Amino acid sequence: MIIIVTGTPGVGKTLVSKEIAAKFNLTYFQLSQFIIENKLYTEYDELRQSYIIDEDRVKEELGKIIQKGNFVIETIYPSLVSTADMVFVLRKHPLLLYDELKKRGWSDLKVAENVEAEILGVISQEAKEVFNGKVCEIDVTKLSTEQILYKISNKQCNETVDWLTDLEVQKLLEKLDNIISSYENDI
Repeated sequence: MIIIVTGTPGVGKTLVSKEIAAKFNLTYFQLSQFIIENKLYTEYDELRQSYIIDEDRVKEELGKIIQKGNFVIETIYPSLVSTADMVFVLRKHPLLLYDELKKRGWSDLKVAENVEAEILGVISQEAKEVFNGKVCEIDVTKLSTEQILYKISNKQCNETVDWLTDLEVQKLLEKLDNIISSYENDI
């Protein structure tokens, strides 16, 4: 069995993934750590404070590992996983996510790009394109870990999470676009 837990940074993937692994006796696997430890990247982007991954190599090496067992894979890159029985996309209200990522001390650009990805549902859309019919979105904004696990165990999914209907989120998106635009010459 392969379960993917995905979402933007700061939504709670690590805690939820580890709890699912323990509850269902699956092996916890953090894809980002695997990529770094095995040098499956081409370079480090100083501006974004992030590795540029070698997608083909990641898919190849990951494929060798997941064929051997039952895993909960924590990732922000669901399309790099070749197979899954279920994909849970954790979503968090962008205003809270913005505060969470700022507390991490991340650069304005890195925060802006990640929160914008949450607002636009980038990871959710990627998961749906690759794993059509196996994707469960869960708005974790006001939920405890136990409540999230209950929803996962019972496949209680939100039909669609659409942050753009919220006027405050629209204002935040405009602010984020301005931040990203200010880096345009550096990108």
